[in-house]
Order: sequence, then C-alpha cells, then structure tokens
Amino acid sequence: MASFIMAMNINSDAKKVHPDLSHQINESLEVFSKNKVKLDNLFATLGRYDYLAIFEAVDQTMAFRVAAEINARGILETETWPVVPYDDFSRLIK
Repeated sequence: MASFIMAMNINSDAKKVHPDLSHQINESLEVFSKNKVKLDNLFATLGRYDYLAIFEAVDQTMAFRVAAEINARGILETETWPVVPYDDFSRLIK
C-alpha cells in the first residue's frame, strides 16, 4: 500500500450554499471508505488548510480517484501528495 496526505479546504461557494455544511463534508469524506481506502488519520487544522487526511491506497491511481471524487462533489478542494516514511527516504539517499 502507498501512503498519501490529502490537504483539503472547504470550497468558498459551498459555504454560501449549504446550511448544514458539516453533513456535506462528512458525505464527501465517505469517498475514502467507498473506495476501500484506509484513512489512517483525519485532522482539522487552523492553518492554510481546513483538513488533512493521511491515508493508504493500493496505488497512485486510486489516490487520484479518491481526490477526483471528493473534488467533484463541490464541497472540498483537495491537494494530494504521495509520501514515504522518513527512514525509508533516508535509505534511498545514502
């Protein structure tokens, strides 16, 4: 399984249109389980992004699918990065 981090922001238009935004966000996040992607952690942040998800997918194609489906709902905008554990990266650059 490959690891990914997905940074998400609430779409500014969604904030204006949906009175029950938390329900809409939760429905968008169900895309992870629908695609059998393992969501390791989900964080709300006070920084540049509203949410950060750490997840595992079988490959990059599945990560793209999840991101595309979440974006298509129009509630969250995503940015997704493939990641490797630091120790693995250290061994690569030795």
